[in-house]
Amino acid sequence: MYFETKRSINSNYIYTQDDENLCFVSHVHNSYEFITVLEGELECSVYHNTFTLKQGTAMLVLPNHVHGYTTNKYSRSFLCVFSADYVTDFYNEIKNGSWDKGNGVYAVFDYTDNGGIELLKNRKTNKFILHSILYGFCGRAYNSMVKKVETAKDEELIIKLLYYIQQNYDKPISLKQLAKEMGYNYTYLSNIFNKNFGCGFSRFVNRFRVDNAAELLRTTNNGMVQISNACGFESIRNFNEQFKLDYGVTPTEYRAKRRE
Repeated sequence: MYFETKRSINSNYIYTQDDENLCFVSHVHNSYEFITVLEGELECSVYHNTFTLKQGTAMLVLPNHVHGYTTNKYSRSFLCVFSADYVTDFYNEIKNGSWDKGNGVYAVFDYTDNGGIELLKNRKTNKFILHSILYGFCGRAYNSMVKKVETAKDEELIIKLLYYIQQNYDKPISLKQLAKEMGYNYTYLSNIFNKNFGCGFSRFVNRFRVDNAAELLRTTNNGMVQISNACGFESIRNFNEQFKLDYGVTPTEYRAKRRE
């Protein structure tokens, strides 16, 4: 599981994508995520709950809820991620407790408005139409709430941990240091990481560093030492080892393949 930074810190953020046979690991961000299936069947997980989306159905994932996708046979889908400031009234409705904020409520609902999808893809669509489409997602989800989601008991703490890593991954950090700064027991935080992320603190931080390094390798001409330092690796050797562990190739090989 990993934390998507761009979708968690940007205001007026909107992103769309079309997918075939979507499979995406568990992740979390501070935006809403709408997903609808155009053909086939797609499994959506929210924490420990699994929802099956079939053709003509959709789901809206709430901000800061861990979710992922799996295609077992075939799926063609459309996904839209948008920040809460596009749907302020809806956000405040949830915030004020009309939804069970602690657990979140999810439902699969019908969605066959391909015209709305095309308008979202069109970057020239005016803001009033854009807001109406996004509110439409929220309205349909609101009317279809039927199933409570089993969330992690320490959801708020998990988000705090993720933000801490986002802000400090480029520096030497340790779980002992984090526990002291946040006022938690070291063993308790260690158990939180292993239970919710499937790995220890150091491994999770290194994954985060590697993902940011991969982004720099794709988008800049910065040298390996510069990227290694910017992402908080203790040495070039450590950078190479951790990168190959996650991506199966060295940083140099990764950059070369991306530019072929």
